[in-house]
Amino acid sequence: MKILIAYAGNNNTTQDCANILKSNLPNAHVINLAKQQPDISDYDTIIIGSCIRFNEIHNSTRNFIRDNIDLLMKKNTAIYLCCGFPEKTNQYLLHNFPKKLLNKSFSIQCFGGNLKVKPYKILDLLIMKIVQKNFKTNEKSSTKIIEENILEMVNDVSNLN
Repeated sequence: MKILIAYAGNNNTTQDCANILKSNLPNAHVINLAKQQPDISDYDTIIIGSCIRFNEIHNSTRNFIRDNIDLLMKKNTAIYLCCGFPEKTNQYLLHNFPKKLLNKSFSIQCFGGNLKVKPYKILDLLIMKIVQKNFKTNEKSSTKIIEENILEMVNDVSNLN
């Protein structure tokens, strides 16, 4: 089984999760959608990953889904999100993904994430400080990667065989 992990993110969290998946799925290839739009016709299973930033998936992920929706509907598909507020996962999914893709996906997970302030521009920095203050969080107590959810997706993929 050929597996593609296609992801896009604004910091390294989404990439880190893609690499953890790859290390547990020996036949997987990882592609950063912000750098390359892959031909998915040769793959049996497509895992789509994206960060959530201000309630939206990464534009590269959105474009990838739009451009490949017909072919994705014929493949084994899984979806993961990286976000600082895992309790809002269902809201993010319904807002950002076609319903038919959500219904067809064999595994959908939130891998958590980090509320990182450092890599952002000044406006982002101000918004993140407000978010952290309103949610009574700080960089040290922010959400981390939920490795159990990554392993659950690995198990879901392994069960396809």
